[in-house]
Amino acid sequence: MKLHYLLCASSLLFISCLGDDDANDTDLQAPAIKANDNLSTILPYHFLTTTNEDTEIPLAFTIEDNSGIREIKLESHNGFDGHTHGKSRISKNSQFKLFSFFELIEIENSEQPTTFTRSSESGAAIYLDERNTSLEANDLILAGPYHFSIQATDILGNQTRYQDNTTYHTTIYINRAYAPQVEISNVAISSKEISGEITRNVSHTASSDIRFLWIYIEQPVLDNPGQEGAIVKNWVWGSSNWPHQFRPNSGDALPNTQTIDLSSLLNKNDDFFANLQDNILVIWAEDDNGNITVNKLPIN
Repeated sequence: MKLHYLLCASSLLFISCLGDDDANDTDLQAPAIKANDNLSTILPYHFLTTTNEDTEIPLAFTIEDNSGIREIKLESHNGFDGHTHGKSRISKNSQFKLFSFFELIEIENSEQPTTFTRSSESGAAIYLDERNTSLEANDLILAGPYHFSIQATDILGNQTRYQDNTTYHTTIYINRAYAPQVEISNVAISSKEISGEITRNVSHTASSDIRFLWIYIEQPVLDNPGQEGAIVKNWVWGSSNWPHQFRPNSGDALPNTQTIDLSSLLNKNDDFFANLQDNILVIWAEDDNGNITVNKLPIN
């Protein structure tokens, strides 16, 4: 009799639980990361590129979750080696530092636990100077591509993910005057001509010789413009400071370490001009100190 009673009680409890699930939908959705109401995009926006003089990167976003937000992680790290992370070495010059940024926001006793807003108007920013705790007054940031992400977890443990793009992630390009300077003034596919140059800024005391040049054509991802596209064609000169997963780390000898003329390098290159239309021209230039300048130009 006791066994029968326990079985009945267990069955009733199981049925009761099923009934509760049917009555109240279980929240399996990760928090939603969105642009602020007064903005058209999350900041930093996809592929944001700083000027040589910028000391901060704007930061603005909103996170919403019906059950309640538990924590938010903001993080940035170098993308010098693609997405492998761990093969990169430090600069040969100790004055230069890889930029990094991390902030953990824990939502406790909030008046609006289902919504969190960070606004650049309130002074929120990613600092590129000594206001960043990882940098000291005399440190110089290594110029180059850095990955940035916003992740969020709700009170039920639902977490944003990279796989389904619920985590916000992008690449930001930090430019500096002591890094190689890249200028593209004209591209004409029909006549197979390009004008521009890559130069060492000799007027800056922290500049160094150009040691590596990577030029590639990238196919954009039309249904996800924030995603880096596939490399269609690429050309490499010199030797890179940073091992990279998507290209050789050395190639033909550089024509010059102070100034490189793009017209003499690429004009009449049939393969180059045949693949440019509706793609993105990317020029990646490195110096001896490990600084990288990336110039991306959509070709329409």
